Amino acid sequence: MPPIRTARSRVVIAAVVAAGALVAAPIAVQAAKEAPVAATTTADSTALPGVGRVESCVLDANSGCTVVYGFSQKPTAIVATAAGSSILSIDPAKITDTTYRLQAVSKGGSPYAAGKRLRYTAHYDFAPAPAQPTTPTPPAGTTPTQAPSPTPTASSTPTATSTPTATSTPTATSTPTATSTPTSTTSPSKTCTNPSFTDTATGNSGGGQTFGAYYVHNNMWNNSNGTYTLAACNYDNWYVDVTQPLPGDRGVQAYPNVHRDYNDVALSTITSARFAAATPDTCTGCIYDVAFDIWIGDGLNNELMIWTENKGQAPAGNKVGTVTFGGYTYDVWHESGYTAYVSQVTQKSGTMPLASFFNDMSKRGWVSKATTWQVDFGVETVSTANVKKRFAFTDFAIS
Repeated sequence: MPPIRTARSRVVIAAVVAAGALVAAPIAVQAAKEAPVAATTTADSTALPGVGRVESCVLDANSGCTVVYGFSQKPTAIVATAAGSSILSIDPAKITDTTYRLQAVSKGGSPYAAGKRLRYTAHYDFAPAPAQPTTPTPPAGTTPTQAPSPTPTASSTPTATSTPTATSTPTATSTPTATSTPTSTTSPSKTCTNPSFTDTATGNSGGGQTFGAYYVHNNMWNNSNGTYTLAACNYDNWYVDVTQPLPGDRGVQAYPNVHRDYNDVALSTITSARFAAATPDTCTGCIYDVAFDIWIGDGLNNELMIWTENKGQAPAGNKVGTVTFGGYTYDVWHESGYTAYVSQVTQKSGTMPLASFFNDMSKRGWVSKATTWQVDFGVETVSTANVKKRFAFTDFAIS
């Protein structure tokens, strides 16, 4: 019986309202259902893991808000990034034992009128982080960032390179041929030899870096016993070295990714995404999937995944059919709040027709609100058989 993908659940910390401040339903640490990770409720001397979550607040007459963060320990640093074009800042001197002060201005630098609600991502660090190069405003732990995206271009005609081998993992029934959106079987030769950002994570705390409108994140949302070293030269040129023993829960341990945040934009405004990923040539005992991860509507209640490569994994839910987009056939897996389109052949690079998947979900009645606030691309890892393996990402752009 192959390992089953552990569906992600998120621990939610209730909203807290203080005089002159409002925090609406912040979403806390991502954790597995079997072993949730949450902020402790009593003070202790053990540092909490880094926490990334989505938050919102209503700005006051000074174009700011005081946020009650609700942890038992004072963070050493908090970084906020808007899901949109706003510019956010947090004064370290105004982080108290219970609150922080957020200031916001428009992209042009103008303050906002009182009453404007902002949605943003926040990353809390509870232990001193290693020195990192100065960059644009870094974003939150579990969400993406915005930047200009070049128009994707078609690459060479694809050929099938591998078929998932797990017994319960979908296998190809036919070899698709490229049509409107071809995908190649090789990745661009771009390499990251002089990274401007590196991060090594061994627990549930992983760092990240902003590159223009995108955020590269060493997302350790469920890591229990693996070591992940991420190095990034740019949002479309980064890699992660993974040493991951088979975990006891046999579930997804981490999702290193590049992502982009949106301010609840209509799905109709997003058409496609260029991508490229290089996975280990040999990986005996490895279990992973390379995938897009897109949040539909508000919060974390409707997750869309598009798997471009699968090694020994099985999605959550049940297989309910197949679809063919851009010349590639996908098995469709679904359960309430989760949909995975699993490519029947490995796609190393190309242009993913995201709009086709959005439209298919809508026709099936799986979209209650046709917006998104986050689009990611990365690797979900379960095991590398405790051998260091490299996953490289050498192209990414959302159109």
